[in-house]
Amino acid sequence: MIKKLLRASAASLFAIALVLSLCSCAGTSESDTQSLVSNPFETSENLNSETQVSNPFDTTASVTNISVDSAVIETLPPFSKPQESEPENDDFSKYQEAEIAFSDYSIEGKSTVKYSGGEVNFSFVSDSAKNKYDVEIGYMAFINGVPQKLSLNGSEKSELVSISQKPDTKQTVTLTFIPEITKEYEHEKILKVKLMTVLHPSYRPKDGFLGFGNAHSGQSFFEFELEADTEPQIIDDFTYSSDCESILATAKVKEEYNLTDAKLSGTNMISLFDAKRQEHSLSIDKSSDKLGVTLLLYGGDPDEYAVYFYKNHERIKLGENGGMRFASKTGYINEYKVTLDDVKAGDIIYAVEVPLNAEVGSMNIRKSISIVVTENE
Repeated sequence: MIKKLLRASAASLFAIALVLSLCSCAGTSESDTQSLVSNPFETSENLNSETQVSNPFDTTASVTNISVDSAVIETLPPFSKPQESEPENDDFSKYQEAEIAFSDYSIEGKSTVKYSGGEVNFSFVSDSAKNKYDVEIGYMAFINGVPQKLSLNGSEKSELVSISQKPDTKQTVTLTFIPEITKEYEHEKILKVKLMTVLHPSYRPKDGFLGFGNAHSGQSFFEFELEADTEPQIIDDFTYSSDCESILATAKVKEEYNLTDAKLSGTNMISLFDAKRQEHSLSIDKSSDKLGVTLLLYGGDPDEYAVYFYKNHERIKLGENGGMRFASKTGYINEYKVTLDDVKAGDIIYAVEVPLNAEVGSMNIRKSISIVVTENE
């Protein structure tokens, strides 16, 4: 559940400081070493608080806060909560709390930025003043729903990049990307850029404990528009599947998927099921590398959405398609069945949904919980 704690004033409409204020768990502080959390993808080195990255945009000092509800862990499925058998699991606990404030955006005060070719640089300051542990934040970006290859502080490019930060420090973060779009948007003059964060993306459950809790939680982070004076790069072979079924949310359908009215009363739902329609559980036969998955989507504003599947933070192709598209309708559940190839037990699977037409300011990217694939007995 995501709550907006403070509303933006007119002076701070486009300046957003994100605070991830998550359920606090017991644990001891980490030592102030300079080592970073090990990542399966690109990770940038920490920067000194005095380092400033130049940018072509004006900067203002206004701030707005967005927070994850402190009780968010209570809304997750049972296996994602700290289990009674592991109340003192420090390795789990240190990934459950984080409070990061972002400010000094290079695009503050501007909802539209002119693009004349080359790279786009977006920088901001990250402040971990109220943390007990190291915090790792991952970043993803989409333009008109198309995933972008990011570089973070000069790292190699990837669709998900991350950086770790010591408690009580400030660092400047710069995300760099060359805009890429599909052919259908080649004549669009205004392109919508949406960014999201992923908390502690390097966390991996171990010792038979499958829960993530707050780790891997994702939410919209920042949005702006590019006014294209020069045509961005076109990805000719990026296509979408459209095999998504819209189902009226009748009592029978709700019962079939164990969807109570209370569960559907929330604004959004994006949920993964296995082939037997068991929620938040994905299992695979020992002799197979193919995983049957059902994705259920409900709520959100009526719009067209792009959906992407990820395995260990790498986007998975859906046959010959880069992702899936569907149109959301009020009162309908959208069901998408797919077989993911080259999957094995221990892989981490999740899905991300990005609106294609929503105006800047909607902040409505959605991420499913991450699930560890298990082996059928």
